[in-house]
Amino acid sequence: MTYVNAEDLRTRRSTVLSKSAAVVRTPKAAEVIADRLRSRIVRGEIEAGEMLPSEKLLMVEFAVSRPTLREAFRILESEGLLKVLTGARGGPQAQLPGLSVAARHIGLYLQVQGTTLEDLLEARTAFEPLCARFLALRCSTEGLAAMRACVGELAAMFERGLDDVADFTAWVELTAEFHDLIANHCGNKTLGAQAHALREVAQAHRRMGIRQRVDRGDNLDAHTFAPLTVDAYVQLVDLVVAGDADGAELHWRRHLETAASIIFESRDRSTPISLFD
Repeated sequence: MTYVNAEDLRTRRSTVLSKSAAVVRTPKAAEVIADRLRSRIVRGEIEAGEMLPSEKLLMVEFAVSRPTLREAFRILESEGLLKVLTGARGGPQAQLPGLSVAARHIGLYLQVQGTTLEDLLEARTAFEPLCARFLALRCSTEGLAAMRACVGELAAMFERGLDDVADFTAWVELTAEFHDLIANHCGNKTLGAQAHALREVAQAHRRMGIRQRVDRGDNLDAHTFAPLTVDAYVQLVDLVVAGDADGAELHWRRHLETAASIIFESRDRSTPISLFD
């Protein structure tokens, strides 16, 4: 048996602790300031639309230079928590971030990872039906009215014709709004935020797809799937009105599966999502 004396053990422990300390990065001053200001905005101590104290006051409070303070502002701007106004009465103004900020980051991550169209639609088909289930259980009168209005406008747009690229694009944008309504009125903020963020990614990819089809001279014929889409939306509204959670979930899953199969008729399911030209 091999024995280790106490002195060797202390030396080894000291070495391990030294190495561990070496890999712990000390936050930059700007990051520390951004963290403190972020906390105040999120907690409501600085309300959305409220101007932050002047740079001079903040420089004194945090004991930092103007460049360091402005670097902190840039961090918060990138997160959608701050907007720097110009002019005589300008300065940093607090704001609350929208889901579009998170969606942009998610979209960038997915594209860098080479995420495919099939992967994206598979994820949507997995959790958006849950939103439809909760929608049937919790949807408000206001939510129902908004969904009916959206379906009515989609039907009217189809009747007027979708042969023009601008009309077709507007119709696709409105279908995305219907998905938004499902997420916004399902009564579960976590699911709603997830659905909305993924919708932003899917919608950016969809716009890219439309532009690519136009550039190739492909036919934008919507007569095969537009009526099916409107009918599916009408059926979902009816199921929500009836409070049929099981029916709403099953119906919406089948609709999303059908929609994906139609997309795959003209698009390669292994195509990596693309958010940029």
